[in-house]
Amino acid sequence: MPALPNTSLVAVIGAGAMGADIAQVAAQAGHPVRLYDNRPGAAAQAMEGIARQLARLVEKGKLDVDAQRAIVARLQPADTLEELAEAHLVIEAIVENLEIKRSLLHTLEALCAPTCILASNTSSLSITSLAAGLKHPGRVIGMHFFNPAPLMALVEIVSGLDSDPALADSLYATAKAWSKKPVHTRSTPGFIVNRV
Repeated sequence: MPALPNTSLVAVIGAGAMGADIAQVAAQAGHPVRLYDNRPGAAAQAMEGIARQLARLVEKGKLDVDAQRAIVARLQPADTLEELAEAHLVIEAIVENLEIKRSLLHTLEALCAPTCILASNTSSLSITSLAAGLKHPGRVIGMHFFNPAPLMALVEIVSGLDSDPALADSLYATAKAWSKKPVHTRSTPGFIVNRV
């Protein structure tokens, strides 16, 4: 499967350092991005932080002003999960807790179109376990970024036992289009890098 076209809406859940960085990476690659956090005001605050980071790149001559404005314009905070319903790809970067992530994925499965890829940025939890109990566990895949995501090239595309190989290929191609170095891995403890 090819990479997601950059007209595809990417939703990121969790506006902590990792979620904000992933949102920045997707927006820099040309995608419209909606960032959601259940803490009121956290998504808007994260976007201000991204804008400041991009402004520093402009000061250093690594980014031009027009590009910076275009990236910021593609970022939008979401106040509710319902605002993510049209996303083609949802990446969750919330607390490393199996039950909380599973509960979120159940909600997203009911909310988003069946064609939406549900990705987790988990660094250690089993993708198979995260997808367990969903009607369509094949749409759940790991997309594990390293900190700080705008600078670190490696992205692990993690397949659980039920993950659809075509969707894993699409995420691999998408990460490549985002100027990352993706690697395919199975859902084993710690995946590749943490295991090493």
